Amino acid sequence: MNATMNRTISMGKPVLVPCLIPVKHKATPNCINDPIMIDGECYKVTAMSLGSPHGAVFVDDIDAVDVQKTGSALGTDSLFPEGASIVFIKVLDKETVKARLWHREKGETGFTAEAVCVAGVTAMMLHKILTDKVNVYMGGNVFQVEWDRAANEVYLTGPADLPEIQGA
Repeated sequence: MNATMNRTISMGKPVLVPCLIPVKHKATPNCINDPIMIDGECYKVTAMSLGSPHGAVFVDDIDAVDVQKTGSALGTDSLFPEGASIVFIKVLDKETVKARLWHREKGETGFTAEAVCVAGVTAMMLHKILTDKVNVYMGGNVFQVEWDRAANEVYLTGPADLPEIQGA
């Protein structure tokens, strides 16, 4: 039996303040579910950073999303003056989401540790997941994201042999 070892790392505090992400947003204190029209379709974007700008978008059909086209359009929108990586998220059940990533420098990418955490924290923050932990399927792996709201600290647990988990 080949058991996979997991490792837990701290990813820090999620940044939601628009000027610190950066995101050009004036409607509310934070950019949460901000509507953006792309090719006649409205996407509600939540901006967050755990080191670099990200936009998180919930979708009905994660497998049907044109990650390259839609991610590029959202990630280069004027909302993000420095560009942003876009995480598409689908809620699978009461404790699990599936996510796909358009990375602002690489295009569609399997995963990054930061994007996994953005997906998890956004799901908890928007009450799509009602616990303080969420399982995130991304890039062929399963991760657990825990958000300690009291300390405002995010923890990522995933396969120890992944470079992003080893090097973080």
